[in-house]
Amino acid sequence: MPAADAIGNPWVTIWTQPRATIRRIVDADVRYHVVFLAMLWGALSRLELRWSQAPTGSIWPLIVVGSVILGAIGGVIVLYLASALLKWSGSALGGVASHAQVRTAYAWAHVPIIIGVSIGIASILLGTGGPMLSRGADSESASATVSILQTIFAVWTFVVVLKGVGEVHRFSAWRTLASMLLVIVAIVVTLAMIFLAVRGVGTIFHPAFTM
Repeated sequence: MPAADAIGNPWVTIWTQPRATIRRIVDADVRYHVVFLAMLWGALSRLELRWSQAPTGSIWPLIVVGSVILGAIGGVIVLYLASALLKWSGSALGGVASHAQVRTAYAWAHVPIIIGVSIGIASILLGTGGPMLSRGADSESASATVSILQTIFAVWTFVVVLKGVGEVHRFSAWRTLASMLLVIVAIVVTLAMIFLAVRGVGTIFHPAFTM
């Protein structure tokens, strides 16, 4: 059976059946549209941000294009970095997922936010105001509506991340949340150690060194 047939339509099922959807994808093709999704959410996020701002001279179109390209690259970087951290922390808590499986779960979990950003872009193009825009009294309610919708989609994206990563690690969404907190603790501790190390080296070379 072709992978696409086995997977079905994850753009629809990821909203209400995140665990089952992620399981079908990783079982059929663990690389299915993963990088594309990361590039898409990164590019669309930057496009929405740029289009929600007033044009700044004749080079504005080039700024928009450059921002979209950097956004796509940034999306892939975030995908690999975040999934590597969730693979590490999940394994520390008994998870069994591979790096590729975590990447798949993390990428497909962003479908709701991709739709939310797309709504924002469509709203801007239609002139009804995008999120955080105020172009007069007539557009304020539309802008507020888009912002509320995007907030809902962002919250649901977080929920789907919890469920999707939990599915590939074969544990609960609550343990996924614990793995995220573990990542935060690890980052804070690492930054603190770097700060103390730099400060210690600085005082060795110059007693008056402060940081």
